[in-house]
Parts: sequence; structure tokens; C-alpha cells
Amino acid sequence: MNQTAEPAASRCARWHACGTWLVAIVLVVMTSACVQIGPQVLSTGRPLYNIAVQETESQQLLLNIVRQRYNDPILFLDLTSISSTYTWEASAGLLGNSIGAGPDSYGGALGGRVSESPFITYAPNTGKKFVQQMLTPLDLRTVTLIVQAGWSIERVLLIVGESINHLRNNPAATDPESGYLKFQEVADSLRTLQKNGDLSLGVGSVKKKGDKPELSLLVAADAVNSAPYLSFCKSISVSCDGRPLLLRQAIGTSSDGETMSLATRSLNSAMYFLAQGVEVPQADVTDRVAGPNTNSGLLGKPGSDERLFRVNSSAEEPERAAVKVHYRNTWFFIEDNDADSKTTFALVSMLVMLQSGDTSKVTPLITLPAGG
Repeated sequence: MNQTAEPAASRCARWHACGTWLVAIVLVVMTSACVQIGPQVLSTGRPLYNIAVQETESQQLLLNIVRQRYNDPILFLDLTSISSTYTWEASAGLLGNSIGAGPDSYGGALGGRVSESPFITYAPNTGKKFVQQMLTPLDLRTVTLIVQAGWSIERVLLIVGESINHLRNNPAATDPESGYLKFQEVADSLRTLQKNGDLSLGVGSVKKKGDKPELSLLVAADAVNSAPYLSFCKSISVSCDGRPLLLRQAIGTSSDGETMSLATRSLNSAMYFLAQGVEVPQADVTDRVAGPNTNSGLLGKPGSDERLFRVNSSAEEPERAAVKVHYRNTWFFIEDNDADSKTTFALVSMLVMLQSGDTSKVTPLITLPAGG
């Protein structure tokens, strides 16, 4: 059988098509080598890392509060750095088939992938600095900054306040004149003034060089005769004349009637206080691994169903939790619809960050005039 030679025109057309594919593949490979993947990686990677860091920080804080409930040692593991490298790889291929004078077929294959190599560094937060952060009573400037930022003064005082004048923030105290309920009433009165816009915190003028600015509590003139203000003044034994009330970090009542002595808790003490709102499995109570569940969470405002802080426990992983952690074969979690506990937890998270920084040179925004 004689085989008919392929016409030159057909052969040229076939090689032209093949050459077109080759040129296209070469251009794609060359172009991919110049593609900037940084913006795309940043737009997806950074939010994911942000979410992961926030979630793990919350889990670590909850874990340490739960440890306090069991009287176990706490440990904070700092995330010191996150670095990541991305690699873009591209590949291309050409497939072809030519059988005599029959139709030719050509095809191309393109591929590419992005690979990530993360490098994460952890460091246990230990040593003198950590102990000082955990055991040093919170500075009044830290308390002032938190309140000025819009946090409820009632919630702040119930968490970090040890005493106001002669009133003790101790749930075990039973004295009606100096016990926990009276402390709650004072905190509630201040919160009412705050919600009405009648309460602010300020810093007085420095009298001598080197002295620390004095902090003061101010009440609006229109609120001097209000029930919350009068109840507050009477409870802590100060004058109800509307003048700025000097704030001092101390224990006990001043005799001048113009000073509010506020003793604060350390961060460790505040966490231990909140740990009493952790519900542990009954088996751990029976085995005396943890103390009894005395409350269904820490109580908030007297006479209401509000809960300052509550952590639930379950043998099964919860489906709807704002934050959860697995410890001692039990899941501990804050329910996602528990607004009060979520707010308290967010406040404690903020206090941890503030206590880790330096607030000694930070002062409140409101400045009182000399002699004011």
C-alpha cells in the first residue's frame, strides 16, 4: 500500500499549533514566576492567625481560672513570635499526538500550589516579673483607665476591689454593715451614677515635683441630692457635699470624710475569686479533688438573677461555647448566650494585658483644676 505524503501546508499548520501551545505554556510559567502572592496571602493568612491567637489566649486564661478552682498551679505560656514563609510553585506540560495524515491532537497541563512553613515560638511566663504581675495589687490608674474606657464600675469593683473604706468584698462576710452585700450596694450605686452620666474619675494637680498625681472621684452637681449618691456616701461614711472624693489605695476608712480608700486585689486573687464561679463535676467534689459547688456561678446585683461569672462543665464537648477548654477529662466552657460571664471574661482579659504592660506613666483623661 502506498502511503500518501503529508502536504507541506498541513505539516506547517500542525507545527504552528504545537508552537502556539509551547509559547503559551512558556508565557504562563514565566508570568507565574512574577506573580505577587504576598497580598493574597496577607488577606487570608493574617485574619486566620489573629483568630487563632485570640482563641488560644482565651483558652489559656480560662484554663488557669479552672486550675485555681482545683488549687492547681497556674502557668501562662507566652506566644513570643509567629513567622511564616510561603512558596509558590508552578508546573506546565505539553501532550501531543500525530498519526500520519490523520488529525493531530495537542493538549497542555498547567499546575501550581502555594506551600506555607510556619515557625511559632513559645516561652513559659515565669520569673520575678511574672510573679510581680500576678501578685501585685492592681494600681488605681489601671482601674481608672478601665472605667474611663467604658467598663462598668460595678463589675470592675466586684472583680478587683478588695475593700472600700470599711466595706469588705468578701462573699463569706456576714456582717450587714461591712459585709459583701453592703459592698455590692455601693458598687451598684456607683454604677447607677455612671449610667446616668453623673460619675467620672479624674487626676488632680501635682503639688510638689516628684509627687504622684492624686486620683479623685467626681459626681455631677445635679446628682448631689440623688438617692444613689446619698446611699453611696452614707455607706462608706464620707461627706455628701458633692466635692471631689480623693481616691487612695489603702485599707480602712479615713477620718477626714473626704477620702475613699480602695484596696485592690492582685490579678491572681481576682482569678481565684472568679474561680469560685466554676462548676466542677460532682465526682470531683465527692472525691474531694475540688471544693463543693456553693453557687450556680458568682452572683451579681443583689435580688436579681444576674450572674457575674459562671463556667459550666460537661463530659461532652459543648456545641455552643464562647470559650472552652478540656482539663481533667472534663470540658469547661462559658456559654455563648451568657452575656454577663462573657463580659466579665473579656474584662479580665483586658486586665491581664494591662498588668503585663507599664501603666505607671499613664494618667486619666480628666484633669482637675488646682484647689478644685
